[in-house]
Amino acid sequence: MLSICIPVFNWDVRELVHSVHQQCTKAEIPFEILVVDDCSTKTEIRDLNESIPLENYRFIGLGQNVGNAEARNILARSAQNNWLLFLDSDMMPAHDNFIDLYLKEIQADDFDIMSGGIVYEENVANEYKLKWIHGKKTEEQIENKDPYLEIRGNNFLVRKEIFLQNPFGGLPESYGYVDTHFGLKLKMSKARVKIIQNPCIHLGLETNEQFVKKYRFSVRNAFWLHHHHPEMADNLRLIQTYKKIKSLGLVKPIGFIFSFTENLMLKNLHSKNPSLFVFQLYKLGYISTLKSE
Repeated sequence: MLSICIPVFNWDVRELVHSVHQQCTKAEIPFEILVVDDCSTKTEIRDLNESIPLENYRFIGLGQNVGNAEARNILARSAQNNWLLFLDSDMMPAHDNFIDLYLKEIQADDFDIMSGGIVYEENVANEYKLKWIHGKKTEEQIENKDPYLEIRGNNFLVRKEIFLQNPFGGLPESYGYVDTHFGLKLKMSKARVKIIQNPCIHLGLETNEQFVKKYRFSVRNAFWLHHHHPEMADNLRLIQTYKKIKSLGLVKPIGFIFSFTENLMLKNLHSKNPSLFVFQLYKLGYISTLKSE
């Protein structure tokens, strides 16, 4: 019935695996927990994950790093059941009826893919503050009227056949707008989507510096979509704003200003009190420096 699919890279998943295993066992359903290790460099963590002593647990260790998107595709192809519950390795169910809520939705049989959402801890250290405030603003709160844009790749339930028809991947960078791209492919294929409140807690936050660096990949993915799949990119707020400034002839001036102000903005974003407004300006400035292929 249910395959719980967890892509892993350098993260100890023992607590997550035991949590969902306990809930599935209590629900008395056919299930498996499948972990794909994407060639972790921390061998001690890899060994701990591989040796989890539970029934219905399978571990697949990859010999080379393929990236999170392809690791998900390997999980889907390897899964034995018709429903796939994807959880990122740094997730933890927020409630002890997490699996039960998904099972009730499966019985209703009125969707092809369902996203349960994520929440963040109440407080974090200052060095993780930017990812934390950004996540609470953009991921905890459901703002879009389009449910396909609310699909969160770190906690979603999907029919296996639907996932295999719409696999992850297809973007030049491995990070950024991957979930959005996946959701828009599902929209184009007319898959039925449903958003519910069944969250996981996001534990694995990047430092402020790491998050800004990774988000540059996101901006490059958005820029690539703008040039290669404009029908998808037009759903992105960053691209909507970029098109407005482009129509006003402001792309080059903003890119020029960004080259002189980037370090000043980074000083704020790397600080203990980063500003989301400054982060928005940073993204807009960075995309204005990019050149089409």
